[in-house]
Amino acid sequence: MNEIKAIDDFVLKLAPPDEALLFEAKLIINPAMHEQVMWHRQTLGLVKQYGRNKLKAEIEAVHKKLFSQPEHEGFRLKIMRFFGKR
Repeated sequence: MNEIKAIDDFVLKLAPPDEALLFEAKLIINPAMHEQVMWHRQTLGLVKQYGRNKLKAEIEAVHKKLFSQPEHEGFRLKIMRFFGKR
């Protein structure tokens, strides 16, 4: 678990400079660790993309609800006026 945290801190640039430098040295002498870092970056990217997609879907669901249901007409009109011609 400590290794995963060290990789995470390094990738996210949370490690103090001395620890980051030591980690970089370990990457040079340990090709397997270099591969772990690559996979960790890949995983973080996928998690980030999943989060973005989930947030986008939630926003679209709220948008659909607010702009299609009659009980939200007052809110819809306020938004339209706010972003309308000025």
